[in-house]
Amino acid sequence: MSRRVLLCKRTWQDKRFQKTFTKLNRREQDDLLIRLSELSAALAATSHPILDPVLKQKFRPGAYDGVVALKGAKLVEYRLGNLVRVIAKYPARESSDDILLLAITLDHDHERLKSLLRQHRSEIQDWGEQENENGES
Repeated sequence: MSRRVLLCKRTWQDKRFQKTFTKLNRREQDDLLIRLSELSAALAATSHPILDPVLKQKFRPGAYDGVVALKGAKLVEYRLGNLVRVIAKYPARESSDDILLLAITLDHDHERLKSLLRQHRSEIQDWGEQENENGES
């Protein structure tokens, strides 16, 4: 199985994330980028983005319900260590098996994640319509 793992640029690297990321030392930044790369590779290869045993063991995925209702899709939370969380939309758009990475927090700030997702709800719902050729919006 091979699926695309895409980024929604409008929500992925918001100013708060960038500010927190730049406060990390170089080694911590590199470690985070490696963990994100591992998550992306695992999502691209998995048979299911929530139920796969390897994903369950390494990233402990779970439903991220109650934030925004999305027609035909679910929000999923992945855990990368104690504080880092990644929120994804699956499927990225109707009739696809793609996964859209939406938001990240380095300090377990769920209120910021929820606010970010609510603020961009319509863009997230209709994401496939504004996707460019690089799989980013």
